[in-house]
Amino acid sequence: MESKTQTNLQTTDRRRRILSVSIGLLCLLLFPALSFFLFEYVSGNPFLIPFWYIKWNIIWICLLYWILFALSGSSRAAIPAASALLFLISAAEAFVMEFRGFPIRIWDILSLKTALSVAGNYTFRISRQMAVSGVTLILANLLAWFFPIRLGNLKKRLAGLLGVSVLSVGAASYFYLYLVPHYHYGINMWDANETYRNYGYIFSTAVSIQYMFSRAPEGYSESRLQEIEEELADSEAPSVQYGDIQPVNLICIMNESLSDLHVAGDFTTNEDYFPFIHSMNENTVKGSLYVPVFGATTANTEYEFLTGDSMHIFPSGIVPFQIYVRNNMTSLVSTLKAQGYTAIGMHPYPGNNWNREEVYRFLGFDRFLDLSFYDSSDLLRNYVSDRSDYERLIDMVNAKTDPSDRLFIFNVTMQNHGGYGEASSNFNETIRLTGDLAGKYRQTDQFLSLMKESDEAFEYLIDYFSRCSQPTMIVMFGDHQPSVENDFYDDIPADPEKERTDEERLIWYQTPFIIWTNYPLPSRSSVRLSSIFLSSLILDRANLSKTPYQQYLLDMMQTLPVVNPIGCMDSDGEFHTWDSLEQADSPYHRLIMDYEYMAYNHALDSGTYTPLFTLRQNDQTP
Repeated sequence: MESKTQTNLQTTDRRRRILSVSIGLLCLLLFPALSFFLFEYVSGNPFLIPFWYIKWNIIWICLLYWILFALSGSSRAAIPAASALLFLISAAEAFVMEFRGFPIRIWDILSLKTALSVAGNYTFRISRQMAVSGVTLILANLLAWFFPIRLGNLKKRLAGLLGVSVLSVGAASYFYLYLVPHYHYGINMWDANETYRNYGYIFSTAVSIQYMFSRAPEGYSESRLQEIEEELADSEAPSVQYGDIQPVNLICIMNESLSDLHVAGDFTTNEDYFPFIHSMNENTVKGSLYVPVFGATTANTEYEFLTGDSMHIFPSGIVPFQIYVRNNMTSLVSTLKAQGYTAIGMHPYPGNNWNREEVYRFLGFDRFLDLSFYDSSDLLRNYVSDRSDYERLIDMVNAKTDPSDRLFIFNVTMQNHGGYGEASSNFNETIRLTGDLAGKYRQTDQFLSLMKESDEAFEYLIDYFSRCSQPTMIVMFGDHQPSVENDFYDDIPADPEKERTDEERLIWYQTPFIIWTNYPLPSRSSVRLSSIFLSSLILDRANLSKTPYQQYLLDMMQTLPVVNPIGCMDSDGEFHTWDSLEQADSPYHRLIMDYEYMAYNHALDSGTYTPLFTLRQNDQTP
């Protein structure tokens, strides 16, 4: 009888173990699907995604769970770790979509420090979807906790890791070598949100990895670069001289989010927010600058300005400051230093933002003054005001040992950074939308008030140097339009419901630029050009020497003044896609291909052909 009872107990115990293992295995198999649906519930809508894409989202999530399971040897570690990680990413994606308007991309990991440094200036609110998903995950994890699966000894764990590695390599090979090229899976870079909504976040992220690898333009070779250099030397013509003055002080200001939003549509305000800039007409060149980004990613406009390399040549979505800037890379900085200028970078925020400390050192800046230099400076909201920034800039000019010493200052402001809408005790907002838009857009009202502050600060700076005896050139431009309410941008066009073409989307990539001198300079207004051309135009107006590449850019600007990742515009205002320009029968084929060859060589080829990017010996200051 005892033997029979013991047998029954053993049978019951075995059944319990089988049931426990079965439930545990079921959790390990079903948790990836649960994570997918909760991820998309928080950051999107899982029920809008076609089944084919749902399947691949879950496959990638499965691999994450199983890799962690193989590494840890226990579902009690793997399931909570994987589910928590995916939940945190989904919450971060929801916040980023709210504040920035486009998804987190895989290369944004490299910008994590920058993102964390400004995160405190935004208001984070836990959504209902986050709360529901969080509670659901806790309950599901409690269930999985009571039915653990263990791999046991190290030998079993290594075997499990080997098996999941083989599965991962097989899935990745099939995905990237067959599915992606066969079905032409890709990210719609002009409306990435659409892609992420349709594909799902995980699948979109997997697809986006292909953009992290660059390819040389068709026909690229070192011999062609040598031919271009020889052609430029043979065709070199005397530069137009704008008088005989070269500025002793060359001050370039990239003003955070500086924008005249009237370029994007019609609206009215209670008063002009750019009265001084609009009044400038003496010794002034001004107009619209076409920049490569909208709403964020300041560093890409910064890169185009300093180097002349278009973001078009990079894998889409990349920030070159994080990856591609090398030691002793030539730029506007090296061109000016070769002509006797001391180069100083200024930025009233931590120097590690966008990797500037390292980048500025690689580009050859003699000093970089970050937030620590701005002690006791006045703040507007949570950032150093433009006025205080310019006061410190003036201090640097006045600190020169000899007034005739040449000084180049590149100043990147912070006053107008995103995070609009919250009232601040240190900021008196004076501008507001009127008419049909009155009271509708709190963020836009605050942004426009910040523009008035920037206008007044710029007037202060210009007034100071107009009384300075040292020949001075001051350049100011915006890095991108602001990330204010999306509905505002939808409200102001004449036809808000219209589906925008790539050409029409260029209105969102325009910011103002101004070149001013305190000595006679021929004035121009309504000038259109891209940020890749601005530094060459500055050198030209300053009567300074240019590298062959910079001279090529200056000449190219006369034919294709707008060169943007979206597309290009010729001097007659006709829009061209990059594909059409690169066709052999395009009248601009040779112009654009030679530019791409030089930009690729400068930015992405480890064997830079230096004669194109350095001054000739007789152009350098001894």
